[in-house]
Amino acid sequence: MKNKIIKNIPNMITISRISASFLACIMFILGNFPVSLGFYVYAACSDAVDGYFARKLNATSELGRKLDAISDKLFVLSLIFPSIFMGNYLMLIPLFLETKIAYINLKTTRLTSRAITEKVGKLKTIVLFPTIILGFIATKVPSMYFVLFPFLITSINLQNKTIEASQKQLEQRLNNEYQESDNNVISRELGIVDNLNLLKNDLYNYSLSDNTLVSRPKSRIKIKK
Repeated sequence: MKNKIIKNIPNMITISRISASFLACIMFILGNFPVSLGFYVYAACSDAVDGYFARKLNATSELGRKLDAISDKLFVLSLIFPSIFMGNYLMLIPLFLETKIAYINLKTTRLTSRAITEKVGKLKTIVLFPTIILGFIATKVPSMYFVLFPFLITSINLQNKTIEASQKQLEQRLNNEYQESDNNVISRELGIVDNLNLLKNDLYNYSLSDNTLVSRPKSRIKIKK
């Protein structure tokens, strides 16, 4: 029983993120902006925490993967719609691009049984979450638009790259040519800190390479066996 509870910790964190997204929306409707923002920040941070515990406890599962995907979409929608409602129409751009990404992934899952998240998709999520939070804050603090713009531009570029990568994956999987490797997905053997460092390096390389993701150099991080 105890082991079963421990194995479900990642899923419980994911479910709490789904709940936080709903509560944030409710607090927004009730006019409590600070509490709403607090729930949104928790939901964004918990996205990394559940993955960490899933690897740490060796508790990855198909249910957890589906819950994580659902929670990400709910979080984005629950944050973007209030921003648009409050007049930040810039959020229509990431909303449209996320819808397109979700459609391609759904099509891939339907035709090939599973859509694998590409590394550029992880980069996109890391930038998108603070972008839409900043978009939400900017509706109350207009000066935050100056901070929002660079995040939004980077996020849109990464969303477009994710669309290209997802479409390419679909075509390759339909032709039985897709190969999963460290060059396009997050390493399952490295911890969250190491993966974040690699993602940070990839994002830095991306910013220097004329908006084109480059292959990362071989990591010096040693994996303990």
